[in-house]
Amino acid sequence: MSQTFKLFRLQQIDNQLDQMRARLQEIAVALQDDASLTSAQEATQRANEELKEVRRTLKRAEDELQNLRMKIEQTESTLYGGKIRNPKELQDLQNEAIALKRYRSTLEDRLFEEMMSEEEAAVEFKQTSTRLEIEQARYNSIQYDLHEEQVKINRDIATSEEERHVTANSIPPEDLNLYIQLRNSRRGIAVARVTNKACSACGTTLNAALLDAANSPNQLTRCDNCGRILYAV
Repeated sequence: MSQTFKLFRLQQIDNQLDQMRARLQEIAVALQDDASLTSAQEATQRANEELKEVRRTLKRAEDELQNLRMKIEQTESTLYGGKIRNPKELQDLQNEAIALKRYRSTLEDRLFEEMMSEEEAAVEFKQTSTRLEIEQARYNSIQYDLHEEQVKINRDIATSEEERHVTANSIPPEDLNLYIQLRNSRRGIAVARVTNKACSACGTTLNAALLDAANSPNQLTRCDNCGRILYAV
């Protein structure tokens, strides 16, 4: 097995490790992303608070109307009870009864409006609660899938790191140091395939001498243009 093949394989492993570690970072960010769930929770909380407030207002309207009806009954009972005979007092009671009934009509209209508001608020709360249930289920599913993927990637990283250790230990230190330097300075590509008699990294056409050298298993050959190690399959 040639040194260039080992270096090319090491590069493949390193690229895979980079991709997996980058994906782990993405997963870590995604696991913290609960914006949609939080939004659904807040909407449901607002709808619930609005429903409670509307119901409190409705209860006050019901109580006020009930109290007014009792007052009307008391007034009419006094008016028609026969105990009061003074015409002026009777007229005053009759006027009061008329005013109370007129106000009762106002309260009944208000109560109807409050009942409609309560119905609308209840529908809104039900809708937001349903959306929250759907969002919670979606969030839980995503979290489960991300955790599963995280476990698999960590397992794959452990396997790749073990293979990298074995591969790197089989490469002479000077060649390994050159590979590391090139990978750091050449955007992660230290070893370039020879494709159609050219360096696949920079596209430079290789002369006959470089092609012969690149095919030799006993030496490392570098591209005259970009300096990368050439690997001829």
